[in-house]
Amino acid sequence: MNILFLNFNVSGFAGDAKQPLLIAKGLIDLGHNVVYAVPDGDGWFFDENKSKKYAEIRKKLLEAKGKIIEIEGISILPIHCVSEKLGYYCPDATKIAKKILPDYDVVYCLHWYYHLGMSFFKIADKLRIPFIIAAMAAFEKPAHNLKSSRKNILDLLYTKKLFKNAGGFHSVGDLETKTYTKLGANPNKIFKVDHGILPENFQCKNKTGILEKIGIELPKHSYLYNVGRIDRKKGLEILLESFAKIKKNHDNLFLVITGTGIKKYVDEIKELAKKLEINDNVRFTGFVSEDAKLELFESAKLHVVTSRSDVHTTTAIESLAMGTPVIITKASDFPELDEYKAGITVDLDSNSVYNAVEKLLNDEEKLREYSKNAKKLVNEKFLLKNKFKEYENMFEQVIKK
Repeated sequence: MNILFLNFNVSGFAGDAKQPLLIAKGLIDLGHNVVYAVPDGDGWFFDENKSKKYAEIRKKLLEAKGKIIEIEGISILPIHCVSEKLGYYCPDATKIAKKILPDYDVVYCLHWYYHLGMSFFKIADKLRIPFIIAAMAAFEKPAHNLKSSRKNILDLLYTKKLFKNAGGFHSVGDLETKTYTKLGANPNKIFKVDHGILPENFQCKNKTGILEKIGIELPKHSYLYNVGRIDRKKGLEILLESFAKIKKNHDNLFLVITGTGIKKYVDEIKELAKKLEINDNVRFTGFVSEDAKLELFESAKLHVVTSRSDVHTTTAIESLAMGTPVIITKASDFPELDEYKAGITVDLDSNSVYNAVEKLLNDEEKLREYSKNAKKLVNEKFLLKNKFKEYENMFEQVIKK
């Protein structure tokens, strides 16, 4: 198959944002031709730290001047972007779509509210080329509510037609499947394929000394971990409020938060930690290397996710791969944790998070059991090598329809 991927950037640096490149590589290994089209703009303009990390990739995109280049073993097609703030606006998107889309059997669009994806959908629809949308929670209410007035207009212009005419809808969880159906997708066109991980990437091989750098001394100290983009939809206020209650029962317990975000919001979260009088026991690491992240996962008591909207977040799967149980909100759609006793799903409030954390922190035997079950869950349900065939099957079925 000739498959065209669409995204607003080449890839992120970890978690859900890293998945697309891994999927593309897996499909290439199965013998398919994959090209990955992206705007050549700053894919992380809204996050100063990630923008700096992305600068090297963006330089390659700009220097390519619209010609296909190879990044991490994948053919990348950069399309010129003149404004990131206007949905990564690419003035030549329609012209390029008309030119190249007839060469592809299927288009796989990651995320939705950006100009390139919508423009290519419009042309793919006219040319009757199968188009699969992988929204990655873009249609969930907490995500849609961000800049909602702009999105409501785009929904009238593009999204309504997408749900009527798209060839397929890629869901990464039951919650997203329900959302697709509610918005009008034909249930027969919805394909659930979970995120996955490569277990060989989740072994601590290079010690970075990250714990020493942030002032945590094991086994004297212990800590809860949270990793991801520092964003309002991640519910960090709930996490801090929960930790303020938990800390009262555990003198040497810390909370470690890894990630970056818009400076104004990061400052708000740090200020809240001070207001709750827990700032001495909360460590903000900022962006860390993969090796450092693995160390933090491995030594954490629990990985706590208080997101208002995430669907089978990859960071939870990564935590499980390292044997660290997960406390996660039901809004993040991870029922397998309860099924396997590899973690606990909770309501979106601080008391619910508090009770779940205390349940495991106060029972070392149960914590060890959950840790063992965490790796079992990953091995049985979230190995990426088993997902590649599922992606292949999804594309083949959509093409046949």
